[in-house]
Amino acid sequence: MQNALKNPNSKLKKDNAEYWDEFYKNVLIQEESTFCKYIKTFFEDSPFILDLGCGSGRDSYAFAREGFKVVGVDRSREAIKFNQELNGKLNKSVVNIEFFRVDLNDEKALRELIITQKNKAEVEGKRIVIYLRFVLHSINKLTEQLLLSILSDELPKGSYLAAEFRTTEDEMRNKVYGDHFRRFISAEDLLGDLRDKYKFKQILFTKGTGLSIYKGEDPYLGRIIVEKN
Repeated sequence: MQNALKNPNSKLKKDNAEYWDEFYKNVLIQEESTFCKYIKTFFEDSPFILDLGCGSGRDSYAFAREGFKVVGVDRSREAIKFNQELNGKLNKSVVNIEFFRVDLNDEKALRELIITQKNKAEVEGKRIVIYLRFVLHSINKLTEQLLLSILSDELPKGSYLAAEFRTTEDEMRNKVYGDHFRRFISAEDLLGDLRDKYKFKQILFTKGTGLSIYKGEDPYLGRIIVEKN
């Protein structure tokens, strides 16, 4: 198994903020993802994108360059520092983008973030899209439940959630970054929870390989888009 990140600190837990701080000091990916390209064509009315787990900002900036209002959120100080500095260097040429540091485990901060950005979207007359690329499988089940409960509570009807994540079928496949924490998700169970527990209806669902190939790794992914009832 190849490990492109030379284990920046083997003593760090692989699912905490310090691990990702070290990761973003060593690894920078700026080309937009294939999921971002797909979502841009799916939502042609340029909605308000809340990019949770934005990382290096690759997709946040890709959305913003095409006129989407974007808020990027991550728990890594290094990721947010990088994005804020990059935004400053662009001399405000990308004016419709902001970045905030919020840990998805912090219920109070996360709820406040969702409420604040929801209100901004309403003022601008835009529907909000919660964008979760490679986030759900990087958090534990309790954090997922907290996140989805808050979204269910706070998002207005007609809001969307768009997610791409590793499925149970991906567990034994080759990984470029072998040190990453991953939780392999049953896509069908997730869709059932979104419908039955969190008041979302399915708009799109697909899963398989060939969706996001990176350095020879071809993960087995799920893609979903759901709408708040």
